[in-house]
Amino acid sequence: MGKIIRLDRHTTNLIAAGEVIERAASVVKELVENSIDAAASIINISLLESGLKEIIVSDNGTGMDATDARLALEPHATSKIAKPNDLFNISTLGFRGEALASIVAVSHFKLKTCVTGEKGLMIVLKGGEIISEAVVAHPHGTEITVRNLFYNTPARLQNLKSEAQELSYIVDYVNKMALANPQLAFKLYNNEKLLVQTYGSNDLLEVIASIYGMDIAKNMVKIDRNDGYYHIYGYTSNIVTTRSSRNSITIIVNGRVVRNNNIINAVVAGYHNLLMTGRYPLSVINIKVDTSLVDVNVHPAKLEVRFSNEEGLINLIKEAIKTALVEVDLTVSLDKSENESPYHNDIFVREEVKPYTFTAKTPDLEDLGEDQKEENPNDEIEVLKETFTQQQYSFTKHDETPSERLETKSSRLPRLEYIGQLFGTYLLAQSEDLFYLIDQHAANERINYEKIVLHLQNSNTKHYELLVPIKLFFTTNEAIVINEKMAEIEKLGIKLEEFGGGTYLVREIPDWIFRGLEKEFVEEIVLNIVNQRKSEKYQFLDSLAKSLACKKSIKANEFVNKQEVEYLLQELSNCENPFTCPHGRPVIVKVSRYEIEKWFKRIV
Repeated sequence: MGKIIRLDRHTTNLIAAGEVIERAASVVKELVENSIDAAASIINISLLESGLKEIIVSDNGTGMDATDARLALEPHATSKIAKPNDLFNISTLGFRGEALASIVAVSHFKLKTCVTGEKGLMIVLKGGEIISEAVVAHPHGTEITVRNLFYNTPARLQNLKSEAQELSYIVDYVNKMALANPQLAFKLYNNEKLLVQTYGSNDLLEVIASIYGMDIAKNMVKIDRNDGYYHIYGYTSNIVTTRSSRNSITIIVNGRVVRNNNIINAVVAGYHNLLMTGRYPLSVINIKVDTSLVDVNVHPAKLEVRFSNEEGLINLIKEAIKTALVEVDLTVSLDKSENESPYHNDIFVREEVKPYTFTAKTPDLEDLGEDQKEENPNDEIEVLKETFTQQQYSFTKHDETPSERLETKSSRLPRLEYIGQLFGTYLLAQSEDLFYLIDQHAANERINYEKIVLHLQNSNTKHYELLVPIKLFFTTNEAIVINEKMAEIEKLGIKLEEFGGGTYLVREIPDWIFRGLEKEFVEEIVLNIVNQRKSEKYQFLDSLAKSLACKKSIKANEFVNKQEVEYLLQELSNCENPFTCPHGRPVIVKVSRYEIEKWFKRIV
């Protein structure tokens, strides 16, 4: 007698349920996706004991007639695809035909559905077996009730987490589906308590406000970019709003919430060093793409997707976020008024909340009055540039190409008038009706970092021969790697000569290295190359630039005279990103004259 047998339908459904239905959140996911595919505009989810006792999902979608309702409970029965080629053009959320059969297999299940808005069908099942069937009055749409989930699979039931944890999974999923479908009205209840509510106004920013709060919505920046293959749009937070995990980065592909670490990494990379280490943005990123260019048939849970030309998509996302952030003022504001949301008294305003922007232009000399021309510090600054390079924490004079690239950029800061220094650490400045505090170390670090990065990335770096060679000593294991990577070191403008016993003579160095710190910088660069792990060259150079910039910058509690500060502020205004240091800490914060006058009760 043969050993191979054909499994019965109930057993195959239990096996499928093991892949598709992991917890109560999986049930909610599959039922909500069916409601969306049924063209519902209102979806209500009601839970008892975080869904472990009962889950009810109801919608006002198209509903099903009796024939379709019975067939929908069978395994691999679906209205979404009909032939193999349909798998390569999936436009619906569901398509595998496994979900309902899997849920039915591990629960007490009740389906009520109607296509006319009058008489519909009710089917009751237990563990996959039909208990009863009846004609009932039911509004247009479908309602599914799932009770006692995993009652017949005790091992899975026992491995579920606490009610609070299971509920958090469901809330997170519903939130993400609401973000993916702002045109739909969602309600989620647990034990009759309303947890999530959106209104179906097709305003994504309104949904963000409903889920994350009004202050968060105010700090979102709109993104929109299209390269002909991919259309990227949505919102991402400015640097004021961050999270400690990546879970608040929602990726949506053709209306489907997906997991894709490469895409999430691209979102974070779009911020570069605007964020502090360990902090992540809050983002809702929609990706519209032709269905033939994306594969959603990767896993039964349908959360993972694969893209054609994923590299192009990643670059587009980085550029979309970078461009969006460049167009807004990222200065941290101390004003309470800027924390107020345009959504008043929980009544949502049907208009887009635009981020605060500052477009003030630094005035030219011809725009100033005669008195202002006489006091204009720019004339002094030009003279100071050469002498300031000799200061302990100053900048070197760079070759023309990087300098021109910096100086021709339109400033993202207004013209700052220096007032004084606070605690030997913070520079005080004003501009029109705004007051600024600038962290002198963070500002100097940002300036040095951007200049060092330009030079490290420049393959034509100028270098010069030292009159007196610098002597460096390395351990034997370091010397082995140095000899192996000598060509890479020389590309950076550093010429080493092995002297024996782990000693090397530095004969030439790049001209951008700060005077007086030649030995320290060369040693730092060589050791970074020695310890370099396998990664992109840009990541290595970026890390090296951060390290070198920090070492050279003004420290806290160091006095800086007015002329040096004015030069520093001019250099800061030339930076691509004057708002944060390379490690993501704020460089500059502001408070309005209006807010200050409120402090002193001049304005009530």
